[in-house]
Amino acid sequence: MKKIKKTRLTAWILTAALGVGSIGMQALPYAGTRLLGNEAVTVQAAAKPSPKKLAKAVRKVYEFVPDTEVSAAEIESDYGISSSLYSSAYVVRPMVNVQVDELSIYKAKDSASKKKIVSALKKYKKKKVESTFNYPMNLLKLQAAKIYKNGDYVCFIVLGQISKQIEENGTEEEMIKAYQKQNNKAVKAIKKQLK
Repeated sequence: MKKIKKTRLTAWILTAALGVGSIGMQALPYAGTRLLGNEAVTVQAAAKPSPKKLAKAVRKVYEFVPDTEVSAAEIESDYGISSSLYSSAYVVRPMVNVQVDELSIYKAKDSASKKKIVSALKKYKKKKVESTFNYPMNLLKLQAAKIYKNGDYVCFIVLGQISKQIEENGTEEEMIKAYQKQNNKAVKAIKKQLK
């Protein structure tokens, strides 16, 4: 009788351990190899979306997003960001110089590269703001430009339109806040993709 109880207990413990272990392994949010009993189980992390896929999600929340893609050479010359700093990038801006809407998304190679990309984008933003004397109507929109970081991604966002009411009657502060709110629509779309 004791031997039967011991066998059942052992069988129950093994079944519970293997059953719970395998369920637990399927739901693991991390990648790597883990031991399950005597077996090694490899769990792969979900692939991170490409910058182009993130941009596609951003396009869905705006009436207008520029569609002139920028080459790696232009990214380096115009933004000061070497291709050695990112594993992939997607940068679009208008073909016409009068407009300032643009979206750039970089997937940095590492944390040091990420810092360099952020620094370059800050310099780029400053240069754009200082050069608006030709098109002063763009100054407030550029001042509201957003540099957004999430994990390995760094984004530069200048998108959206504000209402005619705010544009015609609002203070500079109200207009900047309205443009910031527009840029935050892109941030929300990107965050949603990176969950």
